[in-house]
Amino acid sequence: MPTKKKKDEDKKTEDLSSIEPNWKPRSVWDTLKEISVNEHTEKKNGLTYLSWAWAWGVLKDYYPDATFEKVIQPSGLPYIKDDQGYTYVQVTVTAGNDIVTELFPVTNYANKPIQNPNSFDVNTAHQRCLAKAIAYLGLGHYIYAGEDMPQDSPSEAVSAPVSAPVTKQAPPKGFPTISGPDGVPVKGTGWPMVSESFSGLLTLVETTEHLTNFWKANQKTLDQLKDASPKLYEETIASFSKRKTELKGAAA
Repeated sequence: MPTKKKKDEDKKTEDLSSIEPNWKPRSVWDTLKEISVNEHTEKKNGLTYLSWAWAWGVLKDYYPDATFEKVIQPSGLPYIKDDQGYTYVQVTVTAGNDIVTELFPVTNYANKPIQNPNSFDVNTAHQRCLAKAIAYLGLGHYIYAGEDMPQDSPSEAVSAPVSAPVTKQAPPKGFPTISGPDGVPVKGTGWPMVSESFSGLLTLVETTEHLTNFWKANQKTLDQLKDASPKLYEETIASFSKRKTELKGAAA
C-alpha cells in the first residue's frame, strides 16, 4: 500500500503537470546526487566507504518501492568463482524506473582481491556491492569520483579529503550497467562472468531502442572485454545481434 509520503508526492506531480504541461518530476539521479553522505562514511587504508545500511535506508525513504537483489548465479551459489579462485558477487538495485546491476570482487581489508574467500568475505562483498550500486543511482557518487561534496551543494569545510577509486558515472536512466572485474587487470581473469551477465540481461531488453541504449550504457566495459578476450567479445556481440533479430521479428 502506498505510503502517505508517496501519495503526497504523486498528488504534487499531478498538480504541477496540470499547471505546467512541460514540467517533469526529478529523476532518481537528480534527487539523490545532492544528498551529502559525509557524516556516514569511514576511512580504511586510505579509502572512503559509505555505510550500506544508511545508504539503503535513505534510498527507501525517498523511494519506498526500491528493492535490491543479491544475484544467485546459475550454479545456485551467490557468487562466481574463476579458475584461479577469485570470487565475484552481483547486486541489482531498482529505484523508480532505474535499474543498476553491479559486479564486485570479493576483497580483503586492504581492498585487494582474494582467492577462495570464506562466507563472511562473500557477505561483506555483497554489502559493499550494494553501496556501490546505490552510488550509481546518485547517492554518494561523488565519493567514488574523488570529490568532497555532492554536486550543486554549497561549499563547506570537511574534516579530511575523500580518497577513493574513480569509477564511471551513472549510465543512461533505466539501463543497467555491468562493470569489469574491479581490482583485476583488464587482461586478467573474471571476464567470463561479465560476458554471462550481458547474455542474461539481454533477455530483459524489450525494444531495439532499449538495446541500443543498453549497449551505450556499457560501452566502456565492452571495449575492455574486447581487449581482454576477443573470443568472449565476439560471443557477446553475437548475443546482441541475436536479440536485435528477435526484437525486430516481434515488432513486425
